[in-house]
Parts: sequence; structure tokens; C-alpha cells
Amino acid sequence: METEQPFYKPSPDKTLSVIIPAFNEGQHIHANILQVCQTLQDLNFEVIVVDDGSLDRTFQESQRAAAAGYSVVAVRQPVNCGKGAALFHGFKFATGEYIAFLDADLEIQPEYVKHFLRRLQETDADLIIGTKLPKIDQVPVARRIMSLVYREFVSLLFGLSLRETQTGIKLFRREVLEVCIPRLRVSRFAFDVELLVAASRFGYQIIEYPVEVGFSRKSSLQRIKPRQIAGQLWDTLLIYYMASFWNWFQPGSLTKIWMLAFVLGIFLLGIGVAKLITPIVLAPALKQVVYYLFLQFMPRTLRNIILVIAGGGLMAVSLNELNKSLLNAFARRDRGDLAGIFRNERISHRKSRGDNE
Repeated sequence: METEQPFYKPSPDKTLSVIIPAFNEGQHIHANILQVCQTLQDLNFEVIVVDDGSLDRTFQESQRAAAAGYSVVAVRQPVNCGKGAALFHGFKFATGEYIAFLDADLEIQPEYVKHFLRRLQETDADLIIGTKLPKIDQVPVARRIMSLVYREFVSLLFGLSLRETQTGIKLFRREVLEVCIPRLRVSRFAFDVELLVAASRFGYQIIEYPVEVGFSRKSSLQRIKPRQIAGQLWDTLLIYYMASFWNWFQPGSLTKIWMLAFVLGIFLLGIGVAKLITPIVLAPALKQVVYYLFLQFMPRTLRNIILVIAGGGLMAVSLNELNKSLLNAFARRDRGDLAGIFRNERISHRKSRGDNE
């Protein structure tokens, strides 16, 4: 197997670096690289193609474009490590002030990179992500539903008010990736979410830009498989834990025991209080209220299942909201009083950059 060495031609720093991860794209990658280069020819740019352990001629075809004199850097990873890992590896070779991520299949046209760059330079934003405007008749209903459900799931967990996280085009000011990439752990299914959560936590401003997605190949309609869905869900939950207050807090064994004791105390207290107020609750005036409130009109088994699900759901939502509140509390500026004595002042790289300019 060929070693992971780039077909690299040293050049002065560029304004724009476009990183393209590619896996088994040998039939299309050369033509797509040329299309990107032709689209960006009026810019000071470079294209970095990262072959993520392909089993076909993806790397050789990328080298062919570089050897023809195009501003292309061809990089190879010996084994498939995932799209996120490929993008982050490609960043090591990027010299641009602005860094774009673009999918190798060009389902999103490279012309959008120019729109993104112009938009980013006109605003105080730090990164732009694409928001899909697909041709509805080309996108399966099941895929649209999955995208909607996942988007709401991410919004619930992380509070990211974004319409899209997975679109295959993004543009960053270089500083964002320099700060965020060393802290990232997920490299496959949900790396986009972790990157955006990290950028958000560091105070970078994220904006969206509508892009039209063309499903040009039949495989695009069948690309999502059950294994990928499970991997996406697992990675997202893993990111949630890694980005949570509980992971940051890192409680010791004794603290965990006290946490369990606290939960047990709430449970026992609830039972005790319920027993104490039973005579009051069952007073004739409230019998009808209790009858409907506790679903006593249902069969006992079904009623118990519903109450368990409702109680568990309420606890999960409450813990998620508490996690957000705790993280926000530790991100507040120190007020100079006892309430803020342990709080760290939030770092806003965007503001510091503006002050320096």
C-alpha cells in the first residue's frame, strides 16, 4: 500500500483553501477537481484533495490534476478514517486565510464557495454553513423526515438554532478551525455537529446560506443505511456527553455516590409526601380531578406504562435543560461578587479579533 504522502507543491499562502474529502471517487474526482479549479480561477486559491483510504484510483486521479499544473494538493490516508478525519487532516496542508469544506461529488456546485466567501467578507461572521434547498421531487420522503427529526434532536440537545448541520459545504475563517479542531474527537458520522458546537461554545458567529442540492447520482438517494443512522445517533449522544456540564465537572466516586443518594432521597420524599397527602387528595371535592389527572379511567397496566414514560421523559428533558443552564452559568462574565467567584470569563475570539483590527 502506498504511504500517506502528499503530492505537494510548496506555494505562497493562499486566500482560500478548499478541502475535498474523497472515498472511492475515482470515476469522477478528476473532472470534479477541474470544475472546482475553473470555477475559482479568479481567486487566489488551492484545492486540497484528501483520499480517505480509497480502494480505487481516487488518489492517482487527484495526482493527475496536480501534475497538470492546477493548484491542487493531493493527500492520501492509507486507511479509511471517516469524512471528519479526512477534512481535519487536509487542514494540516491548508495555507488559506479562509477554509472551505466541499463534498467530492459536487452535489453542491463550487460556485457557492465564491458566494460564501463574499458573504463572509461582508459580515462580522466567523463561519458560514449551507442550508439545503433540494429539489423536493428528487429527495425521498423518508430522507426528508429523517433530516427534520435529526435537526430537531440536535436543536434540543445543544440549543443550536440552525436549520442544517450536515450540508457538505462550509466556509471558515482560519482561526475557527485552529481553535476547534484540536478539541474534536468524532471523525465520522456527526463530526459536523461537534465542530459547530465547539465553534458556538467559543463564541464564534455562525450564519447560514441557502444552497441548492442536486442529487446527480442514483447512489445519493440510497446512501443512508441503518448502520449510518445508528452511528449518527451514537456519535451525537457521545458529543452531547463530551460537551456537557457533567463531563466538564468530572465528579469523583464519592460525588457520584452523593448524586445517587440525592436521587434516592427525592424518590423516598415523593413517596412519603404522597402518602401524607392521600387523605386530602381523596377528599370528595378532588376525586374527579385525581381520576383524570392520574389516568384512573384507563386499565392499570396501560396507565402505569404511560406514567412511567411521561415521568422518564420529563426527567430527561429537565436534565437536558439543566445542563444548558449550568453551562450558560459558567460562561457568564465574572460579576466581581461571591456569585461569580468561580466563573471564568468567556472568551470571544471574534471580538478580540475585531479589537486587534
